Amino acid sequence: MANIGWGKAGIYLCDLDVENSEWIQAPTPVENSTNLTPTKGSKQEAKLEGGENEDVRYGANNYALAYQIRRAKNKEMPIKHIDGIVAHNYGVIVVPEDDKVPSACYIERSVVSVEDAFSTQEGGTDLYTHDAVKPDDGSRMVKWGQITVTKDNATGKITKIVAKGEDFGEGEKVIYTAQAEG
Repeated sequence: MANIGWGKAGIYLCDLDVENSEWIQAPTPVENSTNLTPTKGSKQEAKLEGGENEDVRYGANNYALAYQIRRAKNKEMPIKHIDGIVAHNYGVIVVPEDDKVPSACYIERSVVSVEDAFSTQEGGTDLYTHDAVKPDDGSRMVKWGQITVTKDNATGKITKIVAKGEDFGEGEKVIYTAQAEG
């Protein structure tokens, strides 16, 4: 049993600009291509004569989640684009191989770009980059905790996503519940 959230991760996506959109699981990414990269906020210094700082402050970090998916027979790419431009905003969740470890991350809203490429070693690939956007409620752009994704055994569709711990608190927070059909 792992103590940290490494290894093969599940990536889950939701098109936020389609009413009643369902969460889907993205195909398994290319090995070692999934990365959440922070960009440190800008530094502002209040200098005194002589060059010493009287005070220093930083702006908020920015975050980009990137992963690469290889094009293959019978594989549907998860996000449509035209020349790298994606028309809609997406929610994205990354759940580590051991979903009992509290290192899953949730980006409630992101702007996505896609870079489609080809090499003789990898074949055709799409590199998806989700730039995190501050949620309307002012909370963190990237939320950390333990996230559990439940699927229907017969259809494979995602029926529920719940989170707890760290940025979600001790009780379970429901991120998604599938709408009943019919």
